Amino acid sequence: MTYRPYPNPDRARHQLERHDDETPPLTARRPLSPMEQTLVDHATAAVRGAAPALAALVAGFQRRPVSSEETST
Repeated sequence: MTYRPYPNPDRARHQLERHDDETPPLTARRPLSPMEQTLVDHATAAVRGAAPALAALVAGFQRRPVSSEETST
């Protein structure tokens, strides 16, 4: 005989419905501490400073049209 914690399947479903949701409800975001805000500001500045270099890197990997000198016969 198999183990059944609840002899009635409806009772088992009811218990699962009561306890299945492990995600708490969303609450309002707490304000950032001064240290966290400083970290966010530094990260934002770093990303903005790296944007031109990243754009140049991405442009280097884009496909170029093949000129007549680069085609092989």
